[in-house]
Amino acid sequence: MNIIIADNINDAFIKTCKALYHDGKTVSPIGLKTKEIQNFMLKIPAKDNFVITVPERKLSKEYLNAELEWYKSGDPKIDYISKYSSFWRKLVDDNDTVNSNYGKLALFDKYNGMSQFEWCVQQLSNDFNSRQAIINYNQPQHKYSTNKDFVCTIAQQFIVNNNQLDSIVMMRSNDLIYGFSYDAPWFNYLHKQLANCLNIEVGYYRHFATSMHVYENHFKMLENVTNRYI
Repeated sequence: MNIIIADNINDAFIKTCKALYHDGKTVSPIGLKTKEIQNFMLKIPAKDNFVITVPERKLSKEYLNAELEWYKSGDPKIDYISKYSSFWRKLVDDNDTVNSNYGKLALFDKYNGMSQFEWCVQQLSNDFNSRQAIINYNQPQHKYSTNKDFVCTIAQQFIVNNNQLDSIVMMRSNDLIYGFSYDAPWFNYLHKQLANCLNIEVGYYRHFATSMHVYENHFKMLENVTNRYI
């Protein structure tokens, strides 16, 4: 397993770029060339802001804020978010909806009368040592042959260590540039929300990806980041 311990989100991004540039293997799982590292994990202190400000990344804060608001709305339709990125139009199903509204999956869908986030609050409120505080994102109903939006995140788990709340995210597949850059702030948001509910501090965020990768159109970015940050 490739493990990177970072000081903050920018450090995590830079170190991951370098790892992919130097050690990534070239594979084309869907006919698109990528540099990939399998079984990849990041460990980052969760207290700081998870917005990447590395200049080479050129992260769109406008889109990031829009995506977070869309998640918080729980609306699986793309009317709102497609105004900020046409990418989502490629993923809609016959009902003009997508599966990857993470807020819907975590905060709005009810199971036995409660959302998955409420379940996590309940489990850890009842027992700080619980290992059952889990939000499942990729779900059995996503497994159908015509699915254009097979959710990339498997789960997010919350555990208490040394009276601080840690979070572990498990990804089946993760594009560093468009995936991790915009998903990590959501996971960090939920992490802090749950810590607030439990009245404890956040600890560490761990991010595990079976496949951490970058597509060919971003290979130059990897090179530029690697060469600039020694």
